[in-house]
Amino acid sequence: PSSPTPSGLSSPSPPSMKQLAKLQAAPTLLRLQDDSLNTSALCGFLLTTGGGRPSKKLLFGLVIMPKRKSGSKIKSGGAITKSTNNNVKRTTDNNKNQSNLQLGGVAGFIAVAVALVCNRLGGNSGVNINSNINSNIIDASDLLQRVQKSSSFELKHNRTLIATENIASQTVLMELPRELMIWDLDAVRNEFIREEILMTTIPGTVAKRAALLSAYLALLRNDFSTDHDLQLQTSVAKQVPSYDEYKTFHPVLASIEQMELLLGNHSPAFRDLLVLRQSLNNEYDSFIASSDKFASLVSREDYLSCRLAVQSRAFQIPGVLPESEIPKSEQEHYSETIQLDFTNDGVLSIEIINDWMNSHINNNVMVGGYDAVKRRGRAWSTKAIQPGQELIMDYGRFHDYVLFGQYGYVPSDGTGVTITSVAAYHNIIDDDLPDLEQMMPYLQFDHGYPECIEKELHPAAFRLKELKSRYLRKIAIDSSRWALPLPPRLTTDVTPPSTTILPDDYTVPSFGTEVYEFLETHGLSISLPCRLVTLTEDDLDNAEDFLLKDIETLEKAPSPLDTPTLQLEELQVSPAWMIRTIHCLRMMASAQKDMYATTIESKTREIMTLARDGKSNTLEFNAAHVMLGEVQSLEALETWALDVLQSVSGMEGLSPQELYVRSEPC
Repeated sequence: PSSPTPSGLSSPSPPSMKQLAKLQAAPTLLRLQDDSLNTSALCGFLLTTGGGRPSKKLLFGLVIMPKRKSGSKIKSGGAITKSTNNNVKRTTDNNKNQSNLQLGGVAGFIAVAVALVCNRLGGNSGVNINSNINSNIIDASDLLQRVQKSSSFELKHNRTLIATENIASQTVLMELPRELMIWDLDAVRNEFIREEILMTTIPGTVAKRAALLSAYLALLRNDFSTDHDLQLQTSVAKQVPSYDEYKTFHPVLASIEQMELLLGNHSPAFRDLLVLRQSLNNEYDSFIASSDKFASLVSREDYLSCRLAVQSRAFQIPGVLPESEIPKSEQEHYSETIQLDFTNDGVLSIEIINDWMNSHINNNVMVGGYDAVKRRGRAWSTKAIQPGQELIMDYGRFHDYVLFGQYGYVPSDGTGVTITSVAAYHNIIDDDLPDLEQMMPYLQFDHGYPECIEKELHPAAFRLKELKSRYLRKIAIDSSRWALPLPPRLTTDVTPPSTTILPDDYTVPSFGTEVYEFLETHGLSISLPCRLVTLTEDDLDNAEDFLLKDIETLEKAPSPLDTPTLQLEELQVSPAWMIRTIHCLRMMASAQKDMYATTIESKTREIMTLARDGKSNTLEFNAAHVMLGEVQSLEALETWALDVLQSVSGMEGLSPQELYVRSEPC
């Protein structure tokens, strides 16, 4: 495995004239190629770049968040109604006892493809599951004893599984019976949920499922029912981390003032965190507006702690569930009344064993799969694990700021994904298009014009500038136009011995020269805003008409969050226009980097000080890593663009007027 340069940014090799010519001659902007990312263990999501530009889901999607819709904010409450139809076609006994559904259907049916792999795994040895599965869970050790299939690991005090003996690859480690899972299907079957909050409006199907599961989890933790049939689930729910535990490290529960101090209000991570906090609080507000009983039973703190548990510890069991799990008549009822398709979309499941394993992209354990016949899920080793090493799963390939906001951590070794951006003056993590005034700072430099543009003196340039502002506004919240994921600072296939204890030789991650090779190929995929900003009347015949056609295309787009391909990005541009575009890229990266009021060297020292002081698992340590990654990513783009400009500084055939750019606004 290759390692990055120990510190700072190494100087890239400047592109050749031939390479620049290749850039400017390209008929379309260079875009990310299809590049599938790792399947996420959490919720079974697969994030890919799709085709062409990085997709919205890849760039700024949240795992369990309301679907962002154009022109609408997530509101508190909203249109709230209660279900008047509780005539779910199931018997009362089945309603009360969700854990003892009768098995039926086709023998050997497997709900998800992963279970096919699980069924082939061998090597079961050591500890058997407790036969008295229906008795209440006393504590985490009691729960582990019931699910453990190998005696070669144990649970440490900090909710971490550690190998005590050599574990061979493909060893079945744990089997989790259905009785010890809590599904969103259980939530909607619960009488209290159905009568009080089932019909509450929560934007987004996945978010609604997560919200209902979180509400049910909070009710169970608070002993809302004396029903004997719920006692086992209640005892499982009590093993979920508490609000006080989450508050010690999770940014969602920290004050906005503290997070602004740690990240800066311009930080993508900070802005994303604000959206997440508001969404989760809006869910609770909607529930308590719908039901006074729910408000009396579940506090905001109760709900948020359970919501964070679902956000970070729930699995989606995908695929088709058999009628033995959910009868067709019941499924049709949910599909018609609350638009949830449990038959085809599977279920969202809290599996508490997930709380015992941290995440790394080079995991040594796989968790997942549900055998609908045996009604069990499994966890098994994917490689050999030595004594003293952590059992580590993989949540999936998310950007560092997403991991930070949703899970409360970032990988400190640099194996996570950071982003670079040209959005220096507005927030691209938003639901609504900004005002025109918010986009004007991008046009304050009048690149390509020897004189600053004035309406009376330069009427044609002024009209073009007005069209540019309208164009910029139309693409303002399509994040794929502005932000680019960069490759990890560290690429390795080695599983770390621990995710919570730093090695003695720990060094802060940094980019190597590979990032410049990546930018040489993909850097122009976010150049449309700068291509637009640096356009002059001399670059394009009938420039006004050209922009008006693109604006018309944008106005017809179904959503401003995902804009269509535009003429301007497919246009072959002149060398002078391309040089001005790259100059703009450099300026936008530099402007954002300066907002952090820190340097890579300073942030590196801060992280190393926290590490030496034993504070590597703190909110401050993870926030420092997030900021470091953001600054490093902006500096990578800035350095690449600067080296391109330096390599073409002596290009012949270009007039000074064509290359006129400013570092200070007009």
